[in-house]
This record gives sequence, structure tokens and C-alpha cells, in this order.
Amino acid sequence: MKYLFGSLILSLLVGHIYAQKTLMVEKIGTLRKYYYHVGDPMKLKVSKQDTLLRGKLWSLGDSMIYIAELRPFEVHLKDVGSVYKKFAFPRRLGKMLIFGSAGIFGIIVVDHLINNEPVFTPDLFIIAGSTMGAGLISLSLSQKRCRIGNTWKLKILNIRVF
Repeated sequence: MKYLFGSLILSLLVGHIYAQKTLMVEKIGTLRKYYYHVGDPMKLKVSKQDTLLRGKLWSLGDSMIYIAELRPFEVHLKDVGSVYKKFAFPRRLGKMLIFGSAGIFGIIVVDHLINNEPVFTPDLFIIAGSTMGAGLISLSLSQKRCRIGNTWKLKILNIRVF
């Protein structure tokens, strides 16, 4: 009983200590939500200055966010035009396919040189080129632009565990 009571009090104290603010990008009318915490990498477009900011989320205020690469840059929530969400799997897959196409290209060229065949044949460009094309398509699909306005909304949540 003492251990249960002690762990309950400890969890309540830890909940108050670790309360944090969270930046949420949500699509209105759906269940799509993306969360950003302090220290997460972020890319956004500020509409007034027409500037693309890329860096880590430095801190969150009530109506402001701070993005920093070297020094913090202050951005009001109403000035954010769009937020770019990155997806890790298509990015990794695209990089692997591009490096794989370079490897396939090298292997086929070496094979043609060893067998005294013409080096540049149509099969070389079809196989290596289609693999590189699939990698470039995957890289282009690894990032999603969420335009803040009618369909996407930006909020700062104050999360407390209690």
C-alpha cells in the first residue's frame, strides 16, 4: 500500500514538472494532426516576409513560435503561411533507390567492359534510369505542404498531466 501511494504521489509531481507546450497542425474536419515539440526539426513559410524558415523549434509562446538554426527567429502564428511535414520512410526509400541506381549502373558498366560488349546499351539506361526515377518520385513525395487557412489550422496546446 505504501508503494502504491508513493508511486501515485510521484507520478502527480512528475506530471506537474513535465508540463509542456505543443504545436499542433490539424486539418479541419478530419482526424489528421501533426505535433511538434521543442527541439523538433521544422520547416515553414512565413507569408508576410515570403520567407522559408528551416530549423529546430526553439520555444513556444502563447501566440508565437521561435525557429532557430543559429539564433532564434520570432514568428507569430497568424504570419505562418504553410508548414511542411516530412515523412521519413519515403525519404529513406528515395535515397536508397538513387544510390542503388548508381550501383546498378556501375555493375552493368563493369560487366559490359569485362565481356567486351558495348558499354552504353539500352538495358543499362532502362534499368538504372527507372530505378533513379522511382527514387526521385519517392523523394518528391517525402514532404507535404500544409497551407494554413481554410483547410489547415495551427494551434499551440498547453499539455499538463494531472
